[in-house]
Amino acid sequence: MVPDELADDVPSAVATLLAHPERVRALVSAARPVLWAGADVPGRATAPETGIPDAENLTGSPCVGVWIDRNDFLHQELSADGRYDETRGGRPHAYQGRYWIDGDRIGYLDDLGFWAYGEFQCDELHHAGYVMKLG
Repeated sequence: MVPDELADDVPSAVATLLAHPERVRALVSAARPVLWAGADVPGRATAPETGIPDAENLTGSPCVGVWIDRNDFLHQELSADGRYDETRGGRPHAYQGRYWIDGDRIGYLDDLGFWAYGEFQCDELHHAGYVMKLG
């Protein structure tokens, strides 16, 4: 939760979280408070790190490759340098940007500035309503 004047919409709220974590009133993760009134919740060692993770070398990662949805509409290439390139409906380079993996979650920051998230479930990647498998 962030003050109303800093969160006209979800992208504004996320921007506040990343750029001004001291202005965050509360942050809940997995149904547990992490931050409250801008400070770590007692008993919790640390709050999640804010900002964009550094690109890591993902060479050899089982996540690297081209993920394709069941209808062959979305092709998402995850490269070892932490970049992604999407083809949607046959339109190449529809979306491009950075990605990072944290456990079963994948975060995306598009070159145009918007954020997206997904989740790996077994051998599937779930993202934006699509279910993809490595092609």
